[in-house]
Amino acid sequence: MNRAIGKRGEKRIPAAYPIRLWGMDADGRAFIQEASTINVSRKGALLKDIPVKLAVGDIVGLTLQEQKYRFRVTWVGQAETPESGQVGLQSLQRHKQIWDVKLPADGLDIFTRERDYRLLMRVQCTLSAEVWSCDGTNLRTLTFIRDLSVGGCYVTITSPLPLKSTLKIAMWLDEETKIWANGIVTSSHPMVGMGVRFLDLSRHDQESIAQFLKQLSKSQTA
Repeated sequence: MNRAIGKRGEKRIPAAYPIRLWGMDADGRAFIQEASTINVSRKGALLKDIPVKLAVGDIVGLTLQEQKYRFRVTWVGQAETPESGQVGLQSLQRHKQIWDVKLPADGLDIFTRERDYRLLMRVQCTLSAEVWSCDGTNLRTLTFIRDLSVGGCYVTITSPLPLKSTLKIAMWLDEETKIWANGIVTSSHPMVGMGVRFLDLSRHDQESIAQFLKQLSKSQTA
């Protein structure tokens, strides 16, 4: 696997916040898009699942927990690469705290993208799963996972849970391997399904999923 090594102006930490991005795209059309962060820093963020066309220098709005912020686009992932749909942002409100996590002190961040590729690589699949809602009803739904990554999955379900709902999900990687995880809904599409971000996968379970994805990817390209 190729690595892209570079430097960032400040340190980042992995964090997946469900957000809403809005503004004008590179073609001058207004848009509002549900998305999620990959990592955040004191003054910026890296987003994923952005299908709209944006260009470096564009000014966009970001809504997080009903609070609105303004950002400048500093980087856009190339189409037909593992970074397609990713967008790098820099805050235009530098003295305003955005993320409710403890961030490292400012300083140069030397990084490699190999781990990001591993976490974000999505592979299409059909896995049996069961979803338990955590809203007090303890509702259990038998369903299927349509695609899977180490960081999350997309669940096929006609009545998806609302955005930001928490849940428990069990998935069978094979006849002997069943993995349980807590998750949060990051996208919700009625009559279709919902995107789920895993919250607390153990290292062992992450490695199990990574190995499963590796084998599945090989079989699909054979």
